[in-house]
Amino acid sequence: MTSPALPAFSPVLAEHRLDALDVVRGFALVGICIANVEFFNRPVVESGDGIPAGLQGLDWLVAFVVAYFVSGKFWTIFSLLFGMGFALMLERAQSAGRPFLPTYWRRIAALGAFGLLHYLLLWSGDILISYAFGALVLMLTLFGRPGWMIPALVASFVLAQAPGFAFAAWAMLPIVFAGLVGAYLRSDKRALFPLLTIVPGSLILLSAALGAMSGKDGGSPVLSAFGAALVVLGLRAWRFSAASPMRPLHAGVAIFVLVYGLAALEGGMRLHEPATSPASSGYIEDRAARGAQEKQVLTKGSYADAIAMRWQHLDNRIEEESGAVVIVASMFLIGIGFVRSGVIANAAAHLPLLRRLAMGGIVGGVGLGLVGSAISTGRAPGVDDPGYDLAFALLTLGSLPASLGYVAALLLALHAGGALARVKLLAPYGRMALSNYLMQSLVLSLLFYPHGLGLWGMGRTAQVGIAVLLCALQIGLSHWWMARFQYGPAEWLWRALTYLAWPSLRRTA
Repeated sequence: MTSPALPAFSPVLAEHRLDALDVVRGFALVGICIANVEFFNRPVVESGDGIPAGLQGLDWLVAFVVAYFVSGKFWTIFSLLFGMGFALMLERAQSAGRPFLPTYWRRIAALGAFGLLHYLLLWSGDILISYAFGALVLMLTLFGRPGWMIPALVASFVLAQAPGFAFAAWAMLPIVFAGLVGAYLRSDKRALFPLLTIVPGSLILLSAALGAMSGKDGGSPVLSAFGAALVVLGLRAWRFSAASPMRPLHAGVAIFVLVYGLAALEGGMRLHEPATSPASSGYIEDRAARGAQEKQVLTKGSYADAIAMRWQHLDNRIEEESGAVVIVASMFLIGIGFVRSGVIANAAAHLPLLRRLAMGGIVGGVGLGLVGSAISTGRAPGVDDPGYDLAFALLTLGSLPASLGYVAALLLALHAGGALARVKLLAPYGRMALSNYLMQSLVLSLLFYPHGLGLWGMGRTAQVGIAVLLCALQIGLSHWWMARFQYGPAEWLWRALTYLAWPSLRRTA
């Protein structure tokens, strides 16, 4: 007797996709373009430095609105969507009875190749490399086993001690992260991960209390609130059973809050220290030098100079990924949790929750950033500014609830009917998001870099106007393309590399 043939594990056809995810993806892509256009007119290395000094009038107002209502929110949405896509692909693989890991390894490798080419050939602000690294760590978190993760950690440490192999140390943080979070997600014990939030939260509360009694800055309300938040997160995580499908969501939220909460704590503790002159930190000096080089090359250099510069900076970029990957992976975990919760697939059954999330997330998340803006809105290049560090940490901490609020508001709009439901026009745009993302970089690089029109330095208002116009044109082009084809061109190639088969591109009658 022969075994029955297993169902084919193949690309998702357009009619089987979740339109809601495509709408959210299209919405996120508009925000990403509006946020990214600034860094085709400013060194990418300054992307965490806030609003530059010297802006006035409408340009300042536009920069402020983008900084506090757009920046940081939309790459977060994209990260959540990536995690959701991972969960849906895993479900399909399990339903089809096919191995998941080989297919997803190829998907990660292809995404990394897209990211590397995008980085080298078009723009150093690429996010695809981060997603490829994040997906790799996510795989280690969900499927890794101590039997080979511990030797990999030891090997990374030993190799990093050898001359010329310091880069091996970059792998240590992601491996430790994957091991700890993976142990929490797969363990039948509840205590591990909650303790990682309850213990530091309690210590911070104790420090704040002692500081208040002694009259020192350690009694800051910011520290007290952060410590209490960590304790509450830990206690909530403890409530859920070992078998809870929501563990990824709770772990992702706790990691995000812990990382940026600690950054806010560190900035707050240094806020009242004496003002500093330009920092002597080698890291900050290196960033300033890279920014100066980037501006020089991208205003006066050739296309070959730009590629050579990005290749030179690739080592720094990969090193920075070892820390950033923790945040990216935490976003993926939250996205997985949302898929498992059923909110995305059956939003109509969760409308009250979505209303609360939209209102609370947007008001609380954006509000947290606006509180930070009262402290500082930008950092001077090459300066160690603890006030801005605190403000930026608050802004980033608010990006997660704000992003969830934006997603909830979109899902509510889709179910509201009438004019609000017209956001569906973003679905074709989101369906070919990779193609449109790469196209944005191509168009903007040709507009602003010297191997194109050389418009670097355009005012912020005009920049955002160009970004909005580009998105409008892309939305129209996406409707035309998706009426004739099943996938965007980059998505078609990505699927071919993932499934090792050429998917049909044209729509059949």
